[in-house]
Amino acid sequence: MEEYVAGLKNKFGYSDELSNFLNQLIPNLIKYYGEEYKDIIFSALSNCEIHFQDKEEDPKTFLNSYFDSNKEWEMPDLGGAFYHNEIKLKDNQVIAKPIIYLKRVYFGMYKPFDFNDDKQVNTLIHEICHLIKGYGKIKIENGKIIDSTGLMRDTYSYSQETGVVEEKNDMVGIEEALNDVETAQILEMMTGRKQEVAGYKAAGYSATRLLQHSDIAKVIRISQFRGDDSWIQYLGEEQSKKLIENFDVLVNAMYVSFKDINTKEKREAFYQKMGLAQDVIDDFVDNYCSKEDLEAFIQSLAAADKKTIEIIQQMSVVNQNCEEVFSSIMR
Repeated sequence: MEEYVAGLKNKFGYSDELSNFLNQLIPNLIKYYGEEYKDIIFSALSNCEIHFQDKEEDPKTFLNSYFDSNKEWEMPDLGGAFYHNEIKLKDNQVIAKPIIYLKRVYFGMYKPFDFNDDKQVNTLIHEICHLIKGYGKIKIENGKIIDSTGLMRDTYSYSQETGVVEEKNDMVGIEEALNDVETAQILEMMTGRKQEVAGYKAAGYSATRLLQHSDIAKVIRISQFRGDDSWIQYLGEEQSKKLIENFDVLVNAMYVSFKDINTKEKREAFYQKMGLAQDVIDDFVDNYCSKEDLEAFIQSLAAADKKTIEIIQQMSVVNQNCEEVFSSIMR
């Protein structure tokens, strides 16, 4: 592991602190996600720079230089980090270049990253988890570019004239909520300290409950790394749609500005919408019956029916014997 991390340090110019952190983190990532995903974890980290904003660095200028682009970047005022996969057309080929960018200047003040602060480390692990589940997932379907990050799907149109144009983002809420839960659990493994789901608390609470169904957790993990819809096929279109729509409500609530809820009526409607979304997810979790449980239940009914038939048959024999005895007495 130390040799692998030393290679990352040389390639990207990482600090000793970041290198030491990765030496601790990577074994826990492999333990958490499973040995079967070890190569993906190594490849993802080998092909994506983790960049901490310098004191005098303008994020937009740096990113345009890094990606050789000229874009208007939307930088959050308070967000600590983000993962981005830049997709381009080059020589009629679709290429992608990712980065994990950690913002360190807030309102003109520079704050160095503190690897001893669980909240700051949580933001870094969160983005690394996005990177791992997004690595190598780009594909072309029906003339569109599909870039999957876990369950999340980004769809792009593309041509030589227009380049690559983002069209839509699907399943953002449920993946962000799941990623939050995964991040907290991985950090807890690393530190031995109890960690709370920090980013999307309401959505994270619902995602934690959802993952308590082991069969759902298993099929979701497979879909996250394959970049497919097998989890939707497993749960069914209708139930999956409910989860997708209501996790979106809970996650999007984090980005509602005060001007959108600046009256009592607007706030009440906002909280009611969140409450209804959580109720729908809770109802699904509380009433969910896995296929294994359903099959066991059906088998138990079949066994009960078989036993009932046996009892009826035995009663018939007894009744027949009683009738024969009664007839002989009457004679």
